Amino acid sequence: MQSNLLTTLSVKDLKRVVSIRERIDGLQRELERITGALPIPVRNGAPRRKQGKMSAAAKAKIAAGMKARWAERKGKHRASMLAMAKAKGRSPGVPLKGQIIQTLRTAGKSGVTVKNMAAKLGKSYGNISVWFHTTAKGIKEIKKVEPGRFAWVS
Repeated sequence: MQSNLLTTLSVKDLKRVVSIRERIDGLQRELERITGALPIPVRNGAPRRKQGKMSAAAKAKIAAGMKARWAERKGKHRASMLAMAKAKGRSPGVPLKGQIIQTLRTAGKSGVTVKNMAAKLGKSYGNISVWFHTTAKGIKEIKKVEPGRFAWVS
């Protein structure tokens, strides 16, 4: 069995070893400063891999592929939504705003309640209620007749 050399040294000798090591390190740093050499960094683990640069053409090709995939998905989603609306007997071409205005016009001056409109349009009560308290505020012809009831006033 081999013994460690440092364990056999006296405290005085250990202090001398540390002092010499500090001088060596200081001289090494000074030498690097003079020569402009940078110390080689010590890394733990595997060396880092260089990342390749992607050409503009490759980036454009990837972007075009992603756009095509999204367009395909969006098209399929749109087609399925139209089929569902058609199956439920709704007219998917008319936006919610148009459906609400048409319903208000046919209701006359007495107006229609949010609950009845939601049932007639096949939308949720909350959806119609929020629409009246946000979007409808910008339409001057829509007036609140009483709580929960709106009318079209021309």
